[in-house]
Amino acid sequence: MSESTEKTGMTRPEVFAELASRGADRAVVSFSGGNDEGGPDSIALQKGDEEIRTLPTWTGEGDTAAKADAQLADALSDPIFEEYGTFAGDFDVTGEVIWDLDGETVAMVRDERSEYEHLEDYI
Repeated sequence: MSESTEKTGMTRPEVFAELASRGADRAVVSFSGGNDEGGPDSIALQKGDEEIRTLPTWTGEGDTAAKADAQLADALSDPIFEEYGTFAGDFDVTGEVIWDLDGETVAMVRDERSEYEHLEDYI
């Protein structure tokens, strides 16, 4: 995972600063995909064990606050697309990207599976 996020141009320190300004100490981005589609399923900002806010996973038109939410959501989701691109291929994956302010770390936990059924098995 790179130092800056490709979609938004926000650096990791900027993302962590934005999370702190919103009162969060962690962001958890749940995702799933495979077979040419995928992306974030939910984005939760947390303080301790409490979920304090969710962010939209799809951007749309809106006021300045909505645009700031969309920019942060894109930055938090960027490691998913950096790793999986368009999710092309014969696989399924579920996981989480965890942005932790305590150590200013970004970690991805995932379960990736490939199950192939070949036509020869049916002949």
